[in-house]
Amino acid sequence: MDGTSGFTASTPTTDPSAPLDASTMGEYPLLMSRVLEYGRSLHGNTSVRTYYFDSLENTTFSQVGARATALAHALRDLAGIRVGERVATLLPNITEHLESMFGIMSMGAVLHPLNPNLVADQLVHIINHAGDRVIICSPRLSHLLVPLLGKCPTVETLILTGTGGESALEDAREAFADVERDDITVLSYEEILDGRPTVYDWPDLPETSPAALLYTTGTSGAPKGVVHSHRSMWLHAMNLRTPDSFGVRNGHSVLCVVPIFHVLSWGVPVAALMAGTPLVFPGGDASPTHMAHVIADAMPRMAHGAPTVWMQLVVHYQKHPPEKMSLQEILSGGSPVPAALIDAWEERYGVDIIQCWGMTETGPTGTVARPPVGVGGAARRRYRDSQGRFPVGMQFRIADEDGTILPPNDRASGELQVRGNWVTTDYHHSPAAAAGGTADTFRGSDTEDDYATRFTEDGWLHTGDIATVTKNGFLMVHDRQTDTIRSGGEWIYSAILENIVMESPVVAEAAVIGMPDDRWGQRPLAVVVTTPGVPQDRDTAQQLATAVAENVPRWMAPEYWTFVDSIDKTSVGKFDKKDLRSHLAAGEFEIIKLRSPGEREDTADGASGTDASDKHPENHPGTSGDANDAD
Repeated sequence: MDGTSGFTASTPTTDPSAPLDASTMGEYPLLMSRVLEYGRSLHGNTSVRTYYFDSLENTTFSQVGARATALAHALRDLAGIRVGERVATLLPNITEHLESMFGIMSMGAVLHPLNPNLVADQLVHIINHAGDRVIICSPRLSHLLVPLLGKCPTVETLILTGTGGESALEDAREAFADVERDDITVLSYEEILDGRPTVYDWPDLPETSPAALLYTTGTSGAPKGVVHSHRSMWLHAMNLRTPDSFGVRNGHSVLCVVPIFHVLSWGVPVAALMAGTPLVFPGGDASPTHMAHVIADAMPRMAHGAPTVWMQLVVHYQKHPPEKMSLQEILSGGSPVPAALIDAWEERYGVDIIQCWGMTETGPTGTVARPPVGVGGAARRRYRDSQGRFPVGMQFRIADEDGTILPPNDRASGELQVRGNWVTTDYHHSPAAAAGGTADTFRGSDTEDDYATRFTEDGWLHTGDIATVTKNGFLMVHDRQTDTIRSGGEWIYSAILENIVMESPVVAEAAVIGMPDDRWGQRPLAVVVTTPGVPQDRDTAQQLATAVAENVPRWMAPEYWTFVDSIDKTSVGKFDKKDLRSHLAAGEFEIIKLRSPGEREDTADGASGTDASDKHPENHPGTSGDANDAD
């Protein structure tokens, strides 16, 4: 290939009928620096609005581009950052995070966003595994970071954002004395940008070069790093711009509730700079009161975020109705969106909640649930209740427990496996994970022992999701493999039960986990947060159980119920079922026991006894010899 033209010449031949062996199209690398320069020049006036509590900061793509370039100069000149070295960020969704994101990637360094919701040992492990040299941190989050850096030997420089001035820097330096890291250089973000050039000779990298190192805690074992390339991010962003995906487009503002530290806000900022899409950042506060204020003031057309955000906001709106509703669409994923939530937003405010599915390993966005054109009524509802159709850039298949590939239809349920141009084929192998390294173990286990188990021999990613895929490519995720409940030889999908329970107006949140049962192996336990004023008693549990039994076979309905004030979430906003299982194991739940399958009404609450229906397969398939044999 000619390095200046990008054209690959074909092999000379005198035979006019010889097969062509090359195209005439240019081959220029797909780099984040090109996205930055395009956005700052062609869409320079496009706005970025950040809401710091009650205050608002307005800037533009042009200004973001200038400051991102100045930051690249500072990282190179003051910290000696070179191509391929990791620069971490510990920031909420604010303008400085967008600047850092593009400045780091464009200069050829590798962006590593840190999730402040992780626990201390996870953060230490991730920093060491990544080998971060510089961390750009908000002063509001520095109290989480500084005490850990005594265990993070690669970190040399801490850059604090904000306008705290010398006093904030001194506070940080003094804090390092307690962790024996007075060798770390502490700099002010604003001061190091001041006077720096706003033009940079960006390196001409191969498009497969690493751009971002993103860690997932959604698997078993240690957190795992996924290295996203410039090419994969570019292709993923182009997909987000299509109408069948997110439909990110010029002039239609997006409220970015998903944090940049969660798979780069699902890639929306990259697509936004390509399209000229105004961005709205909530500044790290996703509380319903703040979200209502941001929506009312910024008037965004689209938003994205986990279902829990929109659950809390719709409850807030019941007491504080919005005067106007600018939102037309909400993209929501991370866990299945309850049908009741979709209905509430559409019926009350005319807003479409569109489900989507993806993982850190898949770019992240894989499917988006936009119904086919011309479909209405019940058929449209079924499409909306799905996780959406796969794009052309991602291949998919369903495998049973034995690894046999099943035909695509709505009856073939098994593990979803995927591969594609923005799907990882491995996890990051760090020198720090070698024996004796700073990241060789995590919570007593070797760090990288289970990497191979996450991929098939022919290169497909094990997603860990139990799903079906229709003939026209629409995905329906039933549950996580780790969350399915094995009862009497049959599978019960917790996510289906959760959605039904949360359709009740007396329920704010609900999670379902497996509870050990002497007879069936496991039975569902529903952990419920009720709306204010609802009695948390046996009558409420029976009311909810009856509603569930009207929608699923009786044997699937939970007979174990417990009421709590809140359900802890994971670092990405999902129900923390590991935490719920630990509470259950420790005997911390007050459990209400209703009638089990095959149990007489007068034997609930701990008594034993069966009747003739105990042997009827309609009561529980696990009572049938055939069902048990199938296990």
